Amino acid sequence: MFTFIDSLSKTPILRFVYDNLNFNSSIGRTELLQSQFIIDAKQLKICYNEIENILTWQKNNEHSLQKVNQQLSETQDIFTTLSRLKNNDALDDIELFEIKKSALIMRDLQIILNKTSFTLFELNNVNTVIDILDPEKTFIPHFYIYSSYSKELATMRSKSERATSSEEKEDLLWQISKFENNIRQNLVKKLVAFATPLEQNLQLIAKLDLLLAKAALALEWNCCKPVISENEIKYVGLFHPIVSHRLKKENTEFQPIDIELKQEPCLITGANMTGKSIFLRAIAFSQWMFQFGFYVPAQKASIIPVEKIYFVDGDNDTENTGLSSFVNEIFHIHHILQEVKEDRRMLILVDEFARTTNPKEGSALVTAFLEMVSCRKSICLVTTHYSNVKGIFRRLRVRGIQWDKLEHIKTNPHKLNNFIDYQLEDCNEKTAPQEAVKISEILSIDETFISLVKKYL
Repeated sequence: MFTFIDSLSKTPILRFVYDNLNFNSSIGRTELLQSQFIIDAKQLKICYNEIENILTWQKNNEHSLQKVNQQLSETQDIFTTLSRLKNNDALDDIELFEIKKSALIMRDLQIILNKTSFTLFELNNVNTVIDILDPEKTFIPHFYIYSSYSKELATMRSKSERATSSEEKEDLLWQISKFENNIRQNLVKKLVAFATPLEQNLQLIAKLDLLLAKAALALEWNCCKPVISENEIKYVGLFHPIVSHRLKKENTEFQPIDIELKQEPCLITGANMTGKSIFLRAIAFSQWMFQFGFYVPAQKASIIPVEKIYFVDGDNDTENTGLSSFVNEIFHIHHILQEVKEDRRMLILVDEFARTTNPKEGSALVTAFLEMVSCRKSICLVTTHYSNVKGIFRRLRVRGIQWDKLEHIKTNPHKLNNFIDYQLEDCNEKTAPQEAVKISEILSIDETFISLVKKYL
């Protein structure tokens, strides 16, 4: 199964999620990067219940949350050191310091959590580790071979300080070095038994940091806890976080979409600029977030876990592959169809399939594709400008431009959005909307050009 980091370079929408997450520690970030695309419904349910638990906890413990974040920010990635400890390798003072500091953080973090209603987990007790590495009970994140470890060591160090000849001092320092190495070996022997509990604690701390980051993102974006469905995808108030973020900077609001999808192919039509592509991307965005255990960008959501998510548009990787848009696109479609034949549960989103070919062939290609994905487990949405796409499947249309409000008005591309209804409605018509000329007129495009277009139409 692929991980978040596997998907990051191939899926720009996940990069936006990643860039907007606030982690306190490097291990929290690593926990996300190593997290898997989740197919199992039970595992997804656990993820969402944990985020809900964290949201409730932090709401009731704002003061403690600041202290927890402080402890997390001081936590270091010492998995390599703990692996060496497990192998009974010789550790130096820096590695012993890392273990001591981490143990102190784990102890303090558990004390903070114990004073709240935190119930997700409990860290392993590491007081014995602290006792071993802090014989003088200073509880300071600092380590060296303390004289209190050995009376003989203390005596030799005292003699070394009083030594008058360089020869005597050199001899004492050599003996001190041997004693210190022996003490380090003994410390490792005592600590080996705690390597796994320390590692488990570090994993739990990484998980806590990731959950807090997910919870913060859910609040910031006004996301919802999705319901795990068996047979439909349903959204109330679905929005696209990237577009919504950009529109807010322009003092404009994103119009959320309501949609209900069954396991059947669906064709979406609509005029230019009516948001068909953004809608598909919003569906893909939400599905990716859903299956990596995030709350999703909607008011309400019910979602089916799928094995794979496919988003195909005519420009996918054309620069990297060196292939034409159509050739590249048709290879993507071919790959999808091979998996469709195996009847795998997938979410298939195809934007303007065959847009670069002629309308007659284009509508035939779309019709054939929809026919092949019919009666399968996959959920498939295809947008098109082509008319006469045949077959029995669900047809939706973006309500589109409100021409009654635009009559006798000239506008610009940015203001035109204010006159578009982006909601979807069922439609039985096989003719796609033809509004390109009207839109051009509204945008005050060259009048001679528009007159010629109307002539040839």
